[in-house]
Amino acid sequence: MRAALSGSKRKGTGLGLSRWTSAPPRREVPALLAAYAEMPWLGTIVDTVGDAFAGVTWRAFQRRDPTTRNALVDVSLRRACGDERRGRLKALVHVAGAVELPDHPLLRLLADPNDYMTGRDFAKLFCTHYDLTGEFFAVVEELAGVPVGLWPVPPDCVLALPDLSKPKGERTYTVTAGGRMFTLPTASVVYVKRLNPADPLGRGIGIAYALGDEVDTDEHAARYTKNAFYNNMLPGAVIAIEGFNESQAGPAKAFKESLAREYGGPANAGRVMITSGKTTFARLDTPFRDMQLVDLRRFLMDFVRMVYRVPPEIVGDVTSSNKATSFAAREHLAEQATKPRAEVFLAAIQKHLAPRFDDEVILSYDSPVPADREHRLRVMGMLPSAFTFDEWRTEAGFRPHPERTGFAELLPGQKPNEPQATPTPAAGSSAEANAEAISGD
Repeated sequence: MRAALSGSKRKGTGLGLSRWTSAPPRREVPALLAAYAEMPWLGTIVDTVGDAFAGVTWRAFQRRDPTTRNALVDVSLRRACGDERRGRLKALVHVAGAVELPDHPLLRLLADPNDYMTGRDFAKLFCTHYDLTGEFFAVVEELAGVPVGLWPVPPDCVLALPDLSKPKGERTYTVTAGGRMFTLPTASVVYVKRLNPADPLGRGIGIAYALGDEVDTDEHAARYTKNAFYNNMLPGAVIAIEGFNESQAGPAKAFKESLAREYGGPANAGRVMITSGKTTFARLDTPFRDMQLVDLRRFLMDFVRMVYRVPPEIVGDVTSSNKATSFAAREHLAEQATKPRAEVFLAAIQKHLAPRFDDEVILSYDSPVPADREHRLRVMGMLPSAFTFDEWRTEAGFRPHPERTGFAELLPGQKPNEPQATPTPAAGSSAEANAEAISGD
């Protein structure tokens, strides 16, 4: 039975892949990209998330045998996420089971992807495309088989994804640029997408796609408010003057011209006209107070912000904020917005680019969550004698003092006549834990 299976030819995945043989971009993609520039609130939220993601610091490591120093393959370490990956790498570096590669070519590629943008621009563009359209494409420039450049491509310029019904080596992307059409092999394109559950092997779908009605409503409300000041074709009121008929064309024209001159335009909006004679007044428009446009726009703005998991303090809304909530907002943004996107980006780079360097490089990043300094100060204040002068000065933002070393107070069990030189940290003590933390940084 096993021999029969080994001798048979592989006949694909067994899935009906015909529906994915052609995957053009969604028709909404150009509109979503344009919305970034045309709709200020959507652009602000996407910028906020993108700027936070662009500030992530990337690091490269290599798993090694502590004895032979040969590179090792550690699949479980590559699959680890976030704090678990960082904790395991820190422990491995401490016991010489891994080594950091601060000048690895992969890091240089992420810091300088091409001649026209910086690494920060590239990272922010990834986040912008990913959040708006759910897709990010980058063409890989190679030199002797090693990636030396990354060139981002707008999602609407990718006309077709690889045909999954073809053999893997024959699959290509169809890309248009500058009025020309190109066919690129799958190995030359890094494709990151936000999966659409209804079409997992097709095109990605962005967060902004689900917010189409909300952002359109906010934009229309803004334009309605603007047009109202220019007195559009629907008049605010109808005035009927007794004894005034259509045969009096001259006076009627003069009356209209006087209205346009004295009451048209933003500067004259809301002026009151006083005239003689018997008149009939009928209001046609709805007052802004009754329409509640301010409340509507505020609700839509908050809704878009919450969908992107951005706290109000991050975008300048400090209506009900204080120092504690402002600091918690930074943690929330890092945990709920920055870290998930960093994991998506890391997984894509680790899969598509890292194997091309042939040195088993493992990509990681520093946690974007800010350190809780108040918690550290509370802990240090509970037992000041457990921390040295240098640790206290560093926490206060000062450099170590050459004449004040060692511990500030006697440690428990230490006699007054003994010199207060820095002792060797005992196993399991806070001093040992701090020494390990410093050696691992």
